[in-house]
This record gives sequence, C-alpha cells and structure tokens, in this order.
Amino acid sequence: MTAWALHDRWNTPLTVDVCTACQAFWFDEHESLKLSPASTLQLMKFIGEHSSAPKPILSDVLQCPRCQGRLSLAHDMVRNMHFTYWTCPSGHGQFIGFLDFLKQKNFIRVLSPQELQQLKQNVQTLNCSNCGASIDLQANSDCPYCHSAISILDMKQQQQMLAQLKEAAEPRPVDPALPAKLAMAKAQASAPFQDHDAEWWDDVRSGGLVQAGLKLVARWITTNL
Repeated sequence: MTAWALHDRWNTPLTVDVCTACQAFWFDEHESLKLSPASTLQLMKFIGEHSSAPKPILSDVLQCPRCQGRLSLAHDMVRNMHFTYWTCPSGHGQFIGFLDFLKQKNFIRVLSPQELQQLKQNVQTLNCSNCGASIDLQANSDCPYCHSAISILDMKQQQQMLAQLKEAAEPRPVDPALPAKLAMAKAQASAPFQDHDAEWWDDVRSGGLVQAGLKLVARWITTNL
C-alpha cells in the first residue's frame, strides 16, 4: 500500500494507506470518521480516476498491516445500503474497498423505480457497480450475479461537503463564482439522465452509474480546483 498524507477535521495531518490494485483503503482506528471534507473530496477524486470494472478479487486471507493479525469481514448498513469491510481483531483499523467506502459515507443510493425505468429507455446493458458483471436491463432490475440493486452516486448527500471546497482549494483565493459552480455541478450529477449528455452515457455504458458519477466529480474537481 501507498501512504497518502491528508488532514482531519481539525487540520491535523492524517495518513491514509491506499492499494490501487485492490481498489481499497486502509484506515487506522477512527481515521475514516476524522476525514475533513477536503480530504474526503480528494479520496473521491482518486476513486474516480483509479476505479475500474470488474471489481478486483481479493485474497481469502487478509492481514492487518500493523499487527499481521487476520482481518475479519464485517457487514454494516447506512440507510438501506449494505456495505462490507475488514477489521483488525486488535482494533488497529479497517480495510475497505472504494465502493464500500462511498457507501459508508452515504454517497451512494439505490435508483427509484422511475429512475430505473428511465435508465432502461437509454441503456440496454451496464456493469454492476458492486461486482462488475454485465446487467441486461431489459431482463433484470438488479444484478443477477451478486443481487445488488442498481445504484448511483448521490450528489444530494454531498452538498454540504462540496460547499466546503474552499478548504481543498487553499492557498488559492476562493472563486467568487464558486457557489454558482457548485450548484451547476450538483444539478449535473443529480440529474444524470439527460439525453444530450453524451460523455455521461459513454461512461455509464463502459463502467456503470457509480463510476460515471465519480468520473463526473473527478472532471469537475480537476477543472475547477
């Protein structure tokens, strides 16, 4: 894993370990809860630029990088979204995949029946955000392999974090047009089913809804920060 220097909510240095090949993070105890909005945004940008389908297959035995103890698989839920991660038996931290990190942070939601119907009118197949398998939308309303519901990056839950982008932009002065740009980015990501958005649909077809949303966020951050 590669160590990445970030900051917590009190602007204290915080180190997160990332494994790009596994598409996962290692957080020491409580580090994930301490992340500042700016650091969370940086992790989202990194996920958008480095995630891919299909999802990598991890070893059956994962070890804690601190004590070498065998990690235990844990199941949890935010709203109606299930996610998993691996915990150290001695409490040293957790190993969590990119997608499950986004679920843990409440950034992913299940499509409504109306959104799913609208999606079927525009896309025949797409990749499952959870396992990477191909889903025939004309025959299935969820993944026929891992049975995960079709989900999307939920920008509404990120509005408060995006409003604090100035933390990530320091030491550059805050753009006076930032509120308008934030509103535009939120509108673009909250209404993804636009017929004229060719780049969005290309990303959906090649990588799925969550990856398309992440790429949108990564493009926006790269352009505006």
